[in-house]
Amino acid sequence: PKDWLKLRENCQEMVYAQNDDDEVNAKVPLRSSHGKAGGLNFVDNYITIVNDRPENSYGTEQDEAPSLYGIADARHQFQPDFFISCVPCFFQENGDLNRRVAFTQAPQHYPEYQDKFDYLDNNNAQFFRLNAMIRNCCGGVSSCGTNGMWQLANRDNTTIWQRRLKRVRDRDSRLRTELIEREQFHTSCKIEDTASSLDRVLVGEYSHFVNRKLSYGMSKSPEGFLGAQQRWVEGAITLCLQWITQNADAHGQAKRNGPLLWCVIIAFAIYVFALLRLVTIEFTSSLLVQIGLVSAEDFDHFIRTPLSPLISKAYDMLMAVRGGHSPNSYSYKVYEDMTLQFIVWMGTCFLCFVALWLFTTMCRACRGFVVFPNEMKWWGRLVISFDNLTYWVWFWTSFFWIGFNVFLAVTPSTFHFNNIGMMSFMLAATILNYALIIANSMRFSIMESVDANEIAFLSMDNIWRANQLFFMVGPIQGFSVFTGTKNFLSYLLYGQDIGGWAGGDLTQVSIAIVKYWTTTLIFSAIGCWVYLFASNPTPTEYQSRRPGCIIFTFIAMDVLHPCVYLWTVSNKFSAEDAKKMTCVQKLTSVGWWKSCLATAILNETLTNIFRYVAPAYNFMLPILVFYNATFGVSGGFTLVAVGAGH
Repeated sequence: PKDWLKLRENCQEMVYAQNDDDEVNAKVPLRSSHGKAGGLNFVDNYITIVNDRPENSYGTEQDEAPSLYGIADARHQFQPDFFISCVPCFFQENGDLNRRVAFTQAPQHYPEYQDKFDYLDNNNAQFFRLNAMIRNCCGGVSSCGTNGMWQLANRDNTTIWQRRLKRVRDRDSRLRTELIEREQFHTSCKIEDTASSLDRVLVGEYSHFVNRKLSYGMSKSPEGFLGAQQRWVEGAITLCLQWITQNADAHGQAKRNGPLLWCVIIAFAIYVFALLRLVTIEFTSSLLVQIGLVSAEDFDHFIRTPLSPLISKAYDMLMAVRGGHSPNSYSYKVYEDMTLQFIVWMGTCFLCFVALWLFTTMCRACRGFVVFPNEMKWWGRLVISFDNLTYWVWFWTSFFWIGFNVFLAVTPSTFHFNNIGMMSFMLAATILNYALIIANSMRFSIMESVDANEIAFLSMDNIWRANQLFFMVGPIQGFSVFTGTKNFLSYLLYGQDIGGWAGGDLTQVSIAIVKYWTTTLIFSAIGCWVYLFASNPTPTEYQSRRPGCIIFTFIAMDVLHPCVYLWTVSNKFSAEDAKKMTCVQKLTSVGWWKSCLATAILNETLTNIFRYVAPAYNFMLPILVFYNATFGVSGGFTLVAVGAGH
């Protein structure tokens, strides 16, 4: 290791097909920078070598102890209490080092962008101030690159090299190994933080989220955040494909525990299949009866017979609320079968959860012999990691909800459902969503305020910006599916280095996509209203189509701020310029019109109005169902998909 830096100083460009002229030393390929991860690995190796020098040794067990590795990006600066707040997280209450804590993560904070003027959610407040706090309950917060501190185990420093499989095959179609510089952080994709976090989750380690403003950052231009969104999605797609095809750059116990991810994937697939079976197939007994594990007589004796009186009472109460039977009422037999089917499904899910808990508890007793999740929190962290790898799969949902409401706005539709039940469902979903937000915000605000004067709390602006982001980034995620797949194929087939990115990367492409997409939404909402009145609908058709227009209008209002901001952010027109121009010059000046548009839309008064419209609208939807039942279908689906805390 002591000669490592000297060897690096004398590096030469590799010439393929040229034989080694040195029979003693082997040529080792000096891998390219690998972006940020390459820099982190270089610093890790350098500090390790420096610490191993005799003059830096303590001569005690401290020399063999793990080290803490803090990461601050070039645009971020730690505050004086960063280490004071993060270091204690690596210790147990009795003062012993907790080797299962992989890293801590503090939120990113950009003080120059207040929440009300953070039009593109540059602070990523929904994640740091809500999602991260919820995930922290099981230690499942993923690293976000900067503002993190990692616990790195002491390693054998007799060599700085390690062997890895080559990325490409030799001429005889065989994959051989090669020596490379030791790596601690993943270099195989653009999101080294998520990839490295996944390795720690697979070996049973966890993280701590410290919800305090411990690091201040100088943000890029807000529109640059859209480029970061595209890069994150692209990296997630690449990492997901690498794990699915068994080509992930993991090593050690993390690589051997890779099948744990497949356990989560299979469980999720079974859940989706069971859900589809619930809503598409009529059955009145359990799957255990159908496959012969339980007899039909036992099922009727232990399940159907005890539940029938309860279902009958619920049916009578429902009929009483509705004022008795009507032509649209369904029979008791249909109600009983449907309710029993749902109860059996829920009971089966509960039994599967209990079985998993029992198996996990048994693994805890045998954890010295088996490497398997030995606590339910470990499963929770695996589910979170699965979400980090596959969240891009749902990019189509924003298109679906928008398209569904456009369809309702232009096409008369008829639905048959109980508006009381739908109203109750929507109201319960809204209350649960906001209760989740309020409870977690209060809980962490109280906990952190005991030790810190400045905490990161969730505001109404953050909730509104998160809804905006949902509708904005759908096209970016769809675009990233293609670029991420292309990068993965380049990595797999040609061994291309995809760990770094160029200066601008695809930021300008992402900005253009969002600009034209949000503009299309706004003008489409206007077009739906024009078409509604121009098509001379009958009163019934008008009542059917109007809810779609109203909901689509609220979606357009959500994206109005970022749309106007992106179109006017580069405008240099000032008030002094306006004073020098005549009225005719102003009317023919694009800069003047952009300035007027920004002044009219991007002001504090209108922002305060818009940010409370969405929450008020969510609570008004259940009431509107009584006025027009069509609100129940489009509004209910939209509320579940993009409501608070989606």
